[in-house]
Formats: sequence, structure tokens, C-alpha cells
Amino acid sequence: MDKQHYINAIPLSSMARIFPEAEPKDTPVSRLSCLANEPLSFQVAYKLISDRLFTVGVYVQIECDLPISIYSVGYLPVLQTRDMSLDDSYRSGLFGDILLPKRTNPGIKEVRYPWESIYLEDDKTRLIARTDSFQSIFLTLNEKGKRQKAGRYPVRLSFLSLEDRSVLAEVTLTVDVIGALLPKQTLMYTNWFHCDCLCDTYGVEPFSERFWEIFANYVEKATLNGMNTLLTPCFTPPLDTPVGEERMTVQLVDVTVTNGEYSFDFSKLSRFMDIAMENGIQYFEHSHFFTQWGAKNAPKVMATVDGKYKRIFGWDTVAWGKRYKAFLQAYIKALLAFLKARGLDKRFIYHVSDEPEPKYHADYRRAKAGIGSMLDDYIVCDALSHYEFYEDGTVTTPVVVTYHLDDFYGKAKNLWGYYTGGSASRGRPNRKLNNSGERNRMFGVQMYMYDLKGFLHWGYNYWYGVLSQSMMDPRTDPGIFSGGCPGSAFIVYPAADGECLQSIRQKVFYEAVNDMRALKALEKRVGKRATRKFVLDFFGKVDFEHVLGTADELLAFREALNAEIAKHV
Repeated sequence: MDKQHYINAIPLSSMARIFPEAEPKDTPVSRLSCLANEPLSFQVAYKLISDRLFTVGVYVQIECDLPISIYSVGYLPVLQTRDMSLDDSYRSGLFGDILLPKRTNPGIKEVRYPWESIYLEDDKTRLIARTDSFQSIFLTLNEKGKRQKAGRYPVRLSFLSLEDRSVLAEVTLTVDVIGALLPKQTLMYTNWFHCDCLCDTYGVEPFSERFWEIFANYVEKATLNGMNTLLTPCFTPPLDTPVGEERMTVQLVDVTVTNGEYSFDFSKLSRFMDIAMENGIQYFEHSHFFTQWGAKNAPKVMATVDGKYKRIFGWDTVAWGKRYKAFLQAYIKALLAFLKARGLDKRFIYHVSDEPEPKYHADYRRAKAGIGSMLDDYIVCDALSHYEFYEDGTVTTPVVVTYHLDDFYGKAKNLWGYYTGGSASRGRPNRKLNNSGERNRMFGVQMYMYDLKGFLHWGYNYWYGVLSQSMMDPRTDPGIFSGGCPGSAFIVYPAADGECLQSIRQKVFYEAVNDMRALKALEKRVGKRATRKFVLDFFGKVDFEHVLGTADELLAFREALNAEIAKHV
């Protein structure tokens, strides 16, 4: 067999699902386009098809005049899915998602073993091709979103033998860089960041020097993929905690009580914010002022009281009681003074209680009244599903689950969206491990058409079980809620050295965000009405209840959008 036919290599879009046991069904790609400051990702599935070898060592050589990042894709076992009836993406098996950066050792040029010579070069990537499974590599051009020169860029990817450097397979495609820029991202985008998960996973103390190093790694990977808003544990977030129990204390604000008077030290908060902003964060979400699903109690608050460190508020504290109300009044006044002195008060948004139900409407209002009017000039938002919370002014910035957005659209001025693990039925968008890539990518068009100001999800790195009762390793046990909803709780993975491993799902959602930005770019040129017409002419209808189209159709839409923008450059 000719060595150039030892490997079957197939270029595919970032949305493609590649399973080890079957040749990909997705359409191969040969041409892609992007705007000048836009990252662009694609995949290459590969499998050894030699009739004389079971495995072969290869390295990948890439020829391209654009900066490029290359990752090997790691598979995860999905053993249970919540709904097997919807489409082919709902199935058990091995799902590719973890992005493993391929590194080389610059000082090593050749390593010799008794049985072979293996050559390593700085610009090459080592891989193993196998006859019994498809594997894949994930490539991102211009990952940091720097402005690139407009033009047509050929990309050639060669699989070369480690033994004699012969070519085993080649893949080529063309990337057109449009001479227009994505506008600044206006969408406030957050996935809730769980500091205690970092501490438990890596065995570090909260806010120790090693914690700050790991924290910076995880924030950097978040902002690299469009996340610009960060959950900030001024007090331990009262999220996913059983009534009467506690999560690890991760409290940034030091509280001192002396003779009944409160004072506050914001030193750790200041460091948290500095590291976050150094790594690209623009906005901060204050941890919730009251407990989840009803706002009946105060969060855990630790303080030094007359020299003794202890808990002063928690499940035993009534949310609207005089003592906690007095504390909030003193705290918010001090916090705003601290933030204003740094010129950062408008960078903070606030939460009362997560996901209040109608039966807790009165309790929510009573709890919020404890804040008074101190935050009237700031964004106060909460995840919810019921319009009456907005209609009567209880919540001024609603964060609405996607399948209830139609109840709010056209009525709410500052509309945000979120989704849950159970939101995927009937073709709704989602980014669980076992959802097809187009379910993730279509968020961008949907968010543009609904004019969303923000997007929230509860899991950036939530690696606990239900209600934070146990640790799980997302690399081997990605399920939650009795094993269902795989990947719903996280979009990044832990590496042993404290680095943060990105995911395909994270990259694809950022492409959705950039689709939204590209529509904003067209809107600046032709106006909102014409841009909306452009979208509707292509898709016919856009809502959060139906799949917009196949991966091919979403790619075709983006190509058409880029061409339309190019007309007005």
C-alpha cells in the first residue's frame, strides 16, 4: 500500500461529532471564512487504514500563515442519557470533548530507542494513529482573536511518519479572512465559577498562593472563549447546598464585629478582581444575598467577633430579619464605597436569590426589601421562569430560562437568558456532551434575534455531585442527576498541574457568541431591520424551541453573513 494512503484523514467543522467506532457522518469542509479578529476552529478526524500495521506513530505538520493552536481530542464515557428518543446525538458511548494541548520540548531534536528512531521537532505534534478507532485533532486559527490581514490563506496539514518522515496523509482547506472586524462583545456572558471545586480538586487552601495560580489559569481559559463576567464569592455562594448544610468557606470579604459594629476588609476581593481583570474579565457577579429557591435564609457569613472567628449568618438566619438587614445595609454601603474608590462600581452586578418559584414570590420581595434602594442604580438580576416577577417590578433584569423567553420578549428591557440540563427536549439549544454541535452553535443567532443582553449558565467548573455532596472526576464520570445530563455542570476539565483544559463545547459556544457579534457587525452597516430580515430570509423562523438547521446549514449561514458583511467593507 502506498504510504500516502496509510491514514484516512477527514477535515470537519468544529460542530462535527466524531465517535471512535464509526466514520463521521458530517460533511467534510474545504473552505471556511471569518472576520479579521475572529478565532476559527475546525477538526480533522483520522484513522490508520494500513493492512500491515495496527498503530503507527505520526506527527502533524501544519503549513499556514495564520497563528494556529492544535489540540488532541480526549474521549469521555457517557453511560446514560436523559432522553434517547430525540436524535442520534442522544446515545451512550465515547464522546470527544477534552482539548489536550500538544506541546513539544524545544531542546530535543531526536530520541533513540533500541528498536527505532523517533524525531521530534519544535513545530511538529506527536500522535498515534490506530486501526481500531477514529481519533481527532482540533485546530483553532487565531485563537487569541488578534487582528489578521485580510486575504485567502491555504491551510495544509500533513500526517508524517515518525520513523522516516514520509507523508501518510494530507488535508488541505482554504480560509478567507474578511477585511472587517467583529465589534466589541456587548453580551455579558458568565458561567458560574466555583472556587471550592478548585480547592477540593487540587487540594489547596482557599486564597492561598497556589490557589491564585490555579485561579488565574482557569480565568484565562474562560476569557479566551468569550466569558467576560465572573461569579465573585464575596460570601460563600448559597448555591446547590442542602438545607442545613454548608459548602466550603470561600469568602473574599473579611468581616469583623466589634461591640456590635461591622467593619469590612476587601483585600482578598481586591486581589481576586485584579487577577481576573489581568486575565480579561470585565464584569463581576456578586454572590447571592439570599439562599436559593425561595430567598428564605441568609448565606453563610463568617466573621471575627470580638476576636473569635465564627459563622454569624446562615440557614438559621431569617432572610428578612432585622439583624441580617442591618448587616446588609452596612456591608453594601462599605462595598460601594470600596468599588467607587477604584472606579469599578459599574462593573458589578448583583443577585438576590436563584430561581425563585411563584410560591416564594412574597418571600423574595421581603428579602429584597432588606437591600432597600442602595442598588437601584445597578444591575440586579436573577434566573427565573415566571413573568410575574418582572411584571410587578420585583426583578428588573430577568435571566430567563430559554423555553420561557417568549413570555418576556418584547416586554423586558434588559433581557438575559440561561438554559438548564433539562432544556434540550424538542430541539431546544443546549451544550451537553451528548447534544449535537448545532444545538450549541445556534445559540448565537437566537441570542441576537431575542436581543439578549446577557447569558448565564450555572456550571463552568462544577465537579460536584447533586447538591455538592460528592466530588466527581469529569474526565471519567461526566454525568450528573443520576448520571444524566452529561457535561451540563461544566465546560472545562482539570489538569493535574493546575492548568485548565478547554473543551470543544466551550469553543463552539464561543463561535455562537461570535456569530452574534458578526450579526452586530452587519447591523452597524445596514441597520437592525435589514439584519433581522437577513436572518429570517435564511432560516424562516427563529425561536428557542426548534433547531435552526443542520451543521451544514449553520455553516452556510455564516458564510452568507460574512459575504454580506464583505459587501459593505
